[in-house]
Amino acid sequence: MSRWIILDRDGTIIKEKNYLHDPNEAELGYGVADGLRKLAAEGYRFIVVTNQSGIGRGYYSEDDMHAVHARIDKLLANEGIKINGWYYCPHRPEEDCGCRKPKQGLVKKAALELGFGLPDIAAVVGDKEGDVLLAKAIGAPSVLVMSGHGGAANTHGVHGDFNCRDMSEAAGRIIEMEESKLKMGETYRRNIKDHMKTTSLMAELEDRVCVVAERVIATLRRGGRLFLCGNGGSAADAQHIAAELSGRYLMERRALDAIALSCNTSALTAIGNDYSYDDIFSRQIEAHGRCGDLLVAISTSGNSGNILRAAAAAKRLGIFTVGLTGDNGGELRAAVDMAICVPSSFTPRIQEMHILIGHTICEIVEGGFYG
Repeated sequence: MSRWIILDRDGTIIKEKNYLHDPNEAELGYGVADGLRKLAAEGYRFIVVTNQSGIGRGYYSEDDMHAVHARIDKLLANEGIKINGWYYCPHRPEEDCGCRKPKQGLVKKAALELGFGLPDIAAVVGDKEGDVLLAKAIGAPSVLVMSGHGGAANTHGVHGDFNCRDMSEAAGRIIEMEESKLKMGETYRRNIKDHMKTTSLMAELEDRVCVVAERVIATLRRGGRLFLCGNGGSAADAQHIAAELSGRYLMERRALDAIALSCNTSALTAIGNDYSYDDIFSRQIEAHGRCGDLLVAISTSGNSGNILRAAAAAKRLGIFTVGLTGDNGGELRAAVDMAICVPSSFTPRIQEMHILIGHTICEIVEGGFYG
């Protein structure tokens, strides 16, 4: 989880006071103590990055600024909060230095000195457009608080990723965002684990996949055509595999005659309208298929009506039929000459294995036509 938060100073953690240099006038902003306590309790650490052009303008000295920071540290310490680093730009805007926000100089310096990376920054919190732009520059979420100049900036079209009333609300949004990231990570890890479990069972399909690859090679060598069909994600897989063969997968070789039956939208809509959706593939097989061709029919459930009709039409024409499906194969298992059933009942895992099978067949087939 990201554990660093970049904070603006004036108008964000302390009340906005023009060119503040008297430490006795430093006051924590509304909701600041509550918000930073919430964040600290979750393990976040804080860095203040502030533009202090008053130094460059001669309004106050660096010692004055450090005295203000010492006062803020004391106020926060009374609330159980620690600032891990203070970073400031003393230059006037016209000096075009590399440290004035929204430039990244101070943040990069802090990262180097404190030992974190830019991806470890959970958010940048501030009350000006420069804070929002800094967040964008370093690839972190931006939080615009309505304290200080935030309300006016927001009225004039400045928007953070989150726009919050004060630091207390900002803390809640940051914590929610980070919890959401954790859940995303958990989802990713769970899917990877499940994917690997399914992949570990795929060895049992080796013989069938190799037989199909050999049949595809034999079909294409004698001038036959490879047809593929499927619905939704399976249609995308059909098009993917056909494209790898008619184009190129890994090697330079002649173009191979492979076509996905889901690509001709005029045919699909005409047949679907004039006959039925169940006929959109079978009708095309009847039109273009010839004895000696090969059909790969893809259905995760094995029970799609138009896939079953396509397999039946192909068989009537003497076309060898292959079913790519999952679990027990559904009705498709008995409807085709060769069924490859992924050992899973979960559609995403089945589709992932289908493209693995498709890529494997493409590599074997392409090797048969190399040169």
